[in-house]
Amino acid sequence: MTDLQKARTRTAKLESISCARPQSGSVRIRRAACICAAAMLGLGVAAAAEPTSDEARKPPAERSDQNPAADEVALEDMVVSATRTERSRFTTPAAVSVLTGTDIAQIQPYGFQDVFESIPGVNVLGGPRRIAEEPSIRGFADEQVVIRLDGTRQNFNKAHGGRFLIDPDLLRSVEVLRGAGSAIYGSGALGGAFVLETVSGRDLTGGMDGIGLRQKVGWQSNGEEWSSFTTGYGSTGSIDVMASYVLRDVGEDLETGAGDPILATRDEVGSGLLKLGWQADDHQRIELALDRFENTGRNPTNANALATPTTIVDRDTDRRSSRFRYRLDDPDNRWFNLDAAIYRNEVETSEFRLNDGRIDNTDFETRGLELTNSSRLGRIGGESVRLTYGIETYTDEQSGTRNGNDREQFPDAEIEYQAAFIQAELPLGGGFSMIPGVRFDAFEYAAGAGFPARDEEEVTPRVALGWQPSDSLYLWGEYAQAFRAPSLTELFADGVHFVVPLAPGQVVVNEFVPTPELQSEQSEQFQLGARWRREDLFESDLTLELNVVAYRNDVDNFVDQFVQFISGPPAFDPFSGQLVFPGITTNRNIDAEIEGAEFSARLAGTGGYLETAWTTVDGEGAGGEDLASIQADRAVLEGGIYLAGGEITLGARLVGSADRRDVPEGALATPGYGKTDIFAKYFPRSGALRGFEFRLAIDNLFDKDFRIHPNGIDEPGRSVRITVARAFEWLK
Repeated sequence: MTDLQKARTRTAKLESISCARPQSGSVRIRRAACICAAAMLGLGVAAAAEPTSDEARKPPAERSDQNPAADEVALEDMVVSATRTERSRFTTPAAVSVLTGTDIAQIQPYGFQDVFESIPGVNVLGGPRRIAEEPSIRGFADEQVVIRLDGTRQNFNKAHGGRFLIDPDLLRSVEVLRGAGSAIYGSGALGGAFVLETVSGRDLTGGMDGIGLRQKVGWQSNGEEWSSFTTGYGSTGSIDVMASYVLRDVGEDLETGAGDPILATRDEVGSGLLKLGWQADDHQRIELALDRFENTGRNPTNANALATPTTIVDRDTDRRSSRFRYRLDDPDNRWFNLDAAIYRNEVETSEFRLNDGRIDNTDFETRGLELTNSSRLGRIGGESVRLTYGIETYTDEQSGTRNGNDREQFPDAEIEYQAAFIQAELPLGGGFSMIPGVRFDAFEYAAGAGFPARDEEEVTPRVALGWQPSDSLYLWGEYAQAFRAPSLTELFADGVHFVVPLAPGQVVVNEFVPTPELQSEQSEQFQLGARWRREDLFESDLTLELNVVAYRNDVDNFVDQFVQFISGPPAFDPFSGQLVFPGITTNRNIDAEIEGAEFSARLAGTGGYLETAWTTVDGEGAGGEDLASIQADRAVLEGGIYLAGGEITLGARLVGSADRRDVPEGALATPGYGKTDIFAKYFPRSGALRGFEFRLAIDNLFDKDFRIHPNGIDEPGRSVRITVARAFEWLK
């Protein structure tokens, strides 16, 4: 039997596609790993060594992010994403949200949609399949948003493929910069940036000498997912090390709130991180990080679409990354505050289409170098004048094959970037401050298939003003420009996009039309914001903070993909004996306007917290036409209480979304929805269970059936999530 016959046999029924499991041996190994991990936890009470200090008695998850109850009160957190320097978030003239590893662990996310659901203006597109998740900020999506991991760019892009190729469990913190960020991050920061930082051995030991092993196992009811998270870490003197590996296995198709299976949603994820650190002194650190992400699943070619027998592929995604980073942060050194990184990221995907045996291979690689320094030039009114500047160079290179031949839909191509930026932080007296900055980017395209080389330059300025008339109030405004160079695929994709049968002997063949003349997207952004904070509210330990932001983006050359299903009269094909209707898929530049507002509030104390976030955003083309991808208005209310001296946390999150029906003709409209999530945490600090971590979460408690705009398929229904963790430590 040929490979083609085998593939067709496997697709005789769609149900058999959905029920089949790829790599069954791997599944048995991964499930065995989860069982072994659970056995380790079961032996924890008797086998764990007694911690050697009060600090070591804290679970590592709390030690790296401090005590969660204390964090809720300490709203004076520091951020770096808006200026590339450490600043108090409250007095930073930008819209920035911060999540810690503790925040992420609390909700036990299935994917990154769960992680960012409570942040105003932020959405994750791609539907419930994790391999399809793409970032979205204020109506800008996918490549219009920058993702950075440990100071390095994550540029992978592939049609219908996701960009969050790391497990949330490996993250120490996340900052989300909302708004134009090209003045410091270059191409792609039209909507903003996700700045992700992974955990280190020094984080987990709290700076103490010794070693530790942390084991976590988890289960999710919807999809019958089993997971195992194993971390070994240690520190001695100036050296620290951490090695983690996450295994996730979805054994059944996910189900919607209506009880319908979301076909072809099973997958297996393995995500590992090895990080070596050398703390040369209190102010200098060197890190070498190696990480790998593997996803194996049986999904449609478009992972954000319903599965059919002709679209299912066995998909393997393999991301490998290596990065070297040096940081110098010495408050006594006014001239040098360095952050330097050298990195290489490579993503390979392989897709075997079951109905005809077609094999697509894709390779995308980014190599880069970045150096940023900050100098303190003096003081005005007791505040430092800081000058931050840096250089960056990186190369994106892609190639694709279909059945061993060059693939026109993902052509061989390369783009090289060189950039430099400079920014000043200027106190002006009277509570006023100003941050001007500008970046210069030069980039050059090279492509095969006879396309000419192309080189361009972009200059993106920014200026932000802030005023703090009192300790409790901060007002700010910003003007910024941003740009995004067209991707290699947008410029050079060619060949057949899709084939759709119409009737016996009739077929639509839709083909890509290359657009090598496509222009870079340009935006002008205006933002106004205000923050108000009151501590010791009502003469208690409560702290209240309010944030409001309004913005407007004028976008030139917005890249819009235009699909004309049938573009002309049919023609008879003598080779296939069919009547072929032609269609085209091409990209075009249009002008657009996007505007909106965001509001958030947080009330926190030692007994608990209550927070809310509200987002409204709207956009249209310059001619008044609707934009298909603008997210729906959304409101989130979340609260939690701490019991038993902080050992127990109980909380809930309510999410309400408006409908999105003002879309272009033929585009998918989305009804509004509401859902409720609850969560609980128990960290015993005494007795036989001391050192264990127990977490429970129920996502979509009332089993609502809903879809997130503009995703093409429904989200999962109710899901019970349980994790148990235990650390075995020898620290001093």
